[in-house]
Amino acid sequence: MLAKENGRAIVAMFLSTAFFMFNDALLKYTAQSMPLGEIIFLRGLVTTSIMAMWCWFSGAFRNAGRLLHPVVLGRSVLEIIGSFMYLTALTQMPIANATAMLQAMPLAVTAGAAIIYGEVVGWRRWSAIAFGFAGVILIIRPGMDGFDAWALLAIAAVFFMALRDLVTKSMPKEMPSSGVCFVVCLAVTLMGAGMGTGEEWIAVDTSHLLPLLGVSAFLIGAYYFAITATRIGDMSVVSPMRYTGLLWATGIGIVVWGQIPDTITITGMLIVVGSGLYTVHRERVRQRELKASGQEPQIMLRAKGRLAPAE
Repeated sequence: MLAKENGRAIVAMFLSTAFFMFNDALLKYTAQSMPLGEIIFLRGLVTTSIMAMWCWFSGAFRNAGRLLHPVVLGRSVLEIIGSFMYLTALTQMPIANATAMLQAMPLAVTAGAAIIYGEVVGWRRWSAIAFGFAGVILIIRPGMDGFDAWALLAIAAVFFMALRDLVTKSMPKEMPSSGVCFVVCLAVTLMGAGMGTGEEWIAVDTSHLLPLLGVSAFLIGAYYFAITATRIGDMSVVSPMRYTGLLWATGIGIVVWGQIPDTITITGMLIVVGSGLYTVHRERVRQRELKASGQEPQIMLRAKGRLAPAE
């Protein structure tokens, strides 16, 4: 990737991560007085309507049939599954802990890129991935007093979200990000409606309007910038920006809910983040070596259509 594209991708992922954290905080706060499915559905009505207007005026709907591309639909299904798992866990556990689970996603994406796209991952990065997941185990502490079963749901969400990002990378370059964002918003809205069949919805009053508008605005920004960053930037460059979400989540948890992570949890967080940053460092070293030898990473060649997908 060009340095300019990677620079834009870094800024986009930083904004996406910040927006996701504020969305999560507002959603968690609103879920204290409103069913989760109702929140997701009402938020979805706003986001889908806004994205529909955006797509209409930007021309993303001129060839609407392309939004039914299998990659777009597959990404939407993965988004629904991952979002349902994560948001359910988020409402039941401290926001910093839930966010800490997500910090394993870049590690999962690295492993997935090796398996799906054939990217070369050496023993150092495989070791870092294993070490990072050990940090996750330290955070959830299965079998100990600090264990929270909801953390397992958050870990499952990481798996599906990693698959989502890997699928996004194979999306046709001519596919407009705004159109993909619309499809995702529509899919998650339908998910909220489905969740609502098992809930008792309440009447919305003025105290709910501002938070609902807030989560809608933050979600649109988070989706759009995440899709943009994943498509235009190298994963090894973009992924580290996700770790800034842990700082946002920890700060919000302390200020809003007074939730201060204990020493073991903080240690696990540092292990996960450190492992992720090390995998990024090793990827940069590998790319410099390939560039010096006149070669190019296979994953980038595939992205340019110069190699067939891995079997």
